[in-house]
This record gives sequence, C-alpha cells and structure tokens, in this order.
Amino acid sequence: MSDNWEEPNEENGLTLGPEEALQKEIEKSKTLKVDRLRLRDEIEKLKFEKSDLTKKNQQLKERLTKLETTSAIPEQKDSSSSNILIFTLVLGFLILAWIMSRN
Repeated sequence: MSDNWEEPNEENGLTLGPEEALQKEIEKSKTLKVDRLRLRDEIEKLKFEKSDLTKKNQQLKERLTKLETTSAIPEQKDSSSSNILIFTLVLGFLILAWIMSRN
C-alpha cells in the first residue's frame, strides 16, 4: 500500500510544518481582510463622489436650462426693438418728405 502524503511546498522547495502552514494561512486571511476593508472604504468614497457629481451635473443642467430660456427672451426683445427702430425711421422719412413737399 502506497501512502502518498503531499506536503504544502514553499516557493524555495521546503515543506512547511503544520504551524508554519497555519501561520501562512492566517497571514493570507489578514491580508485579505485588510484588502476587503480598503476596498469598502474606496467603494464608499466612490459612492460619495458619484452622488456629488450627480448633484453638480443636475445643477449645471438647471443652470443651462435657465440660460437657454433667458437668452431666448432677449432675442424677442431685440426683434421688437428693431421693429420699433425701423418704424421710427420710416415715419421720420415720411415726415421729412412731407415737410419738403410743403416748401
């Protein structure tokens, strides 16, 4: 009967005893826990950044909408003021022509 016992090998070819193997597993577990905590912190930080960017994006959209609506209103005022200017000029020329025709 062949009893094949496989020992966990270290990188340099030495086999570890049970205490060393347990210690190595404990270190791996601690490292994984630290990584998990670091990743949780990073996730929380990214969630906060995401919500902050979402708020800023919404504010910018509202600001852009306000600017678009306010820029549309002055265009209407400009067209009405130009219409008044044209009407005044035409009226002025008509009055001038009428005055010149009387003399």
